[in-house]
Amino acid sequence: MYVQLICKDRNEKEMNELYEVLGALCHREGVQIEDRGNQVEILVCPQGKILVTEEDMTMILTANTRHAGAGFHAFVVDLFKDIEEEVPGEYELIDDLEYANDEDFHRLHHIYENELDYMRNLLLTDPEFRKKNYLYDETYFLPIEKQGRILTSIGDMDKEQFKNAELHDLMDSFYVWNDWDRDAQFYKNAALTLLAKEGVGIYTNMNENTKKTANEVCDYLEIAHEKDKNLAMPVKEYDTLIKELGRENKLEDAIPMDQEAIQYRTKEVYHLFEDAKVVAPGAAERSYDPLTRSINLMAPYTDEGQWSWLIQASRQDEIITDKENLMDQEPELVNGNSVWIDDWNEDGVYVIEALVRHDNQELFFHDVAADEQEIPYLKQCIRESGFIG
Repeated sequence: MYVQLICKDRNEKEMNELYEVLGALCHREGVQIEDRGNQVEILVCPQGKILVTEEDMTMILTANTRHAGAGFHAFVVDLFKDIEEEVPGEYELIDDLEYANDEDFHRLHHIYENELDYMRNLLLTDPEFRKKNYLYDETYFLPIEKQGRILTSIGDMDKEQFKNAELHDLMDSFYVWNDWDRDAQFYKNAALTLLAKEGVGIYTNMNENTKKTANEVCDYLEIAHEKDKNLAMPVKEYDTLIKELGRENKLEDAIPMDQEAIQYRTKEVYHLFEDAKVVAPGAAERSYDPLTRSINLMAPYTDEGQWSWLIQASRQDEIITDKENLMDQEPELVNGNSVWIDDWNEDGVYVIEALVRHDNQELFFHDVAADEQEIPYLKQCIRESGFIG
């Protein structure tokens, strides 16, 4: 499920004209366009992004529409056709769902229903599929599976409820944009998806990215409420965010949702790294060290400068300071993995080093903590970490 527009044989002046028209169209549609250096990103909605790249004298616009829904697919096709009309030149429009040919939205929507039906069957019958990323277009984490629950892009659902639900009723749990227009349900879906994927609860003011996401969630919910006063809203979560952000309450008369909106990152998740998965709170700040080829996960915080622990994980043993002593420890067998763990106090800082091994796969840890009471938790995170597949 993708759409691609290839703009062929463009000199520098013609490239610039394309960018100008693209910027004007994005302004018209009220969507964000950002220059990332090696590519331009058009951020249409959560799960819906258009990438713009250049190859020699060709501009290529590409959108993966699998996760955002039929409405996003139709939007992309219409936007690409507008570009063709606005700027003369040679184009190739590729649409694997052929909506560009007939513009039959009913048929397009049915394709997404069929896709969801296929995915539902896999989720109910294949335990391994439930451990894969079927939720988001791109992510550095996976929610940890819950017994008897099916994880959706806006929260988990009872397995029996999921099994017996009408496909049409499930669409909003998996796709953001299911109708032609960006209606109230679209904006509510966008908010719930952002909450599930990026919401960090009490750590909302941790950094600029968490603040930006929280404000976007509030914006989406306020637009949804303005469009439809009868649409139930995640009032509890909205109230928490506006208090953290110091925003005015614009949902005072909103109908509360029956169920709680899920924020996966407020709990432990699998942080994906190469072919490994590291268990840690989803709100942990993540960075990458190219010298040691390791990820660093710092404990989430509410006060700047506060720290309680840091997890460093790598497929390389360079991060281990005392491998000989580590391998002298008695290994544990956890979830099919062999786990070696060593810990000590060094100048008032608590250090944990570990190795998780499965067949010929190895994942090394070098964790530090400010307080001894953090050690059991960090060890448990190590034991639950492992490998993808």
